[in-house]
Amino acid sequence: MTHKRFLQIVLLLAVLAVSAGFAGTASAAYTCGTSYTVQSGDTLGSIARACGTTVSALKLANPGLDIYIYPGQVLVLPGAYWDNGNGYATYVVARGDTLKALAARFGTSMDVLASLNAIYNYNLIYEGQRMTVPNGVIVTPPPVTPPPASGTYTVQKGDTLRKIADRLGVTVNDILAVNPQIINPSLIYAGQVINLPAAASYYTVQTGDTMKKIAARFGTTLETLIALNPQIYDINLIYAGQVIRIR
Repeated sequence: MTHKRFLQIVLLLAVLAVSAGFAGTASAAYTCGTSYTVQSGDTLGSIARACGTTVSALKLANPGLDIYIYPGQVLVLPGAYWDNGNGYATYVVARGDTLKALAARFGTSMDVLASLNAIYNYNLIYEGQRMTVPNGVIVTPPPVTPPPASGTYTVQKGDTLRKIADRLGVTVNDILAVNPQIINPSLIYAGQVINLPAAASYYTVQTGDTMKKIAARFGTTLETLIALNPQIYDINLIYAGQVIRIR
């Protein structure tokens, strides 16, 4: 066998080995289902490799997960889903998911998913991220009227909704509430005219509070409170310590 022929064979074997390695990686994607029980000797890295995911996704899917894991511990994996028993469910974002695809899958809209999960960039969700989704029970919120605007503003080059909100002393949600035409908060452009919200006031929910009680306390209506707080999808699910807008 000539030296040249020997080198050709070695090169061919190397290419085949690399190809086999890529094929093995592709076939390993999400091979563990939606949960994994830790075995003796496991590490987060070895579990991530075996299940076709990443360590960062494992940590997102399992809040509070430490680097130290123990045999018998059950880890949630991307793609997991469970009913929360309150009209909603939890879904763990899997690789390749988009907000648009998840909205279609769970019979809802991107706006609803964004509101339920405090998502401001519709194009940015993460593998392993836990999301609250409707569980199939139709929950129809009462119709609301957007709060009144207080003047307009022409977007300048370099502006973002966050920068504008900080400048005005309001929140991005305040601006979105008076600008229902803005579908993607991350997409505004120079020359665009947007409505400005009136000066905002906030209240920290106390034990025993309901939206109706808070509205009566501050001399407003339940409908107005709902309009001012689009992040609250179910008005019966507020909690002590939560900050809501009252004006």
